[in-house]
Amino acid sequence: MLQYTLILLLFISRSILAQNDVSEFENPPDCGNKDANWKACIDRRIADQVFGACCERFVPPECRGLCIYETGPIESRVVLMHTIQPSRCRLYKYLPAIVHCAAQTHDNTECCQDMGLEETGPQCTQMCKPQANPRALWGAKSLRKDLVQCLAKWDQIMMCHHSGLRARKIQKPPAKAT
Repeated sequence: MLQYTLILLLFISRSILAQNDVSEFENPPDCGNKDANWKACIDRRIADQVFGACCERFVPPECRGLCIYETGPIESRVVLMHTIQPSRCRLYKYLPAIVHCAAQTHDNTECCQDMGLEETGPQCTQMCKPQANPRALWGAKSLRKDLVQCLAKWDQIMMCHHSGLRARKIQKPPAKAT
């Protein structure tokens, strides 16, 4: 009986430790928060692959140039200019989907507020969270003027989305008995 009790205690201890590992794995204390200065938790290369895979589903090829976590101020402006000129990507139609893919279900409004995005305009925080309807239009035939000014902070929006990404442990299916 004592042997069975010890085995049960060992199993429970491992289960509790595994739960703690997942929690710390998904919410590491040294990244993705204000205390860590919004440092990204996931390598940029991997993050861009995830972002790009989502964009392949929701965004046409002419707009996919924006589907990278470019956080350099100059580089992000170059990416924007190459994507929208000469009138290739219709931002009013596809920017909600791009933002939705960048967010990957995480609301990154706190980071955007910390970066001062609201000073550009309170509507800019709309670009900091997943969209309820990623196929909604943000304008008629062109991007709404109040949202155009937010693009000046595209690098900060992308930095916040990148810092909001978290790794997930994928549960392995139980091994088949042979």
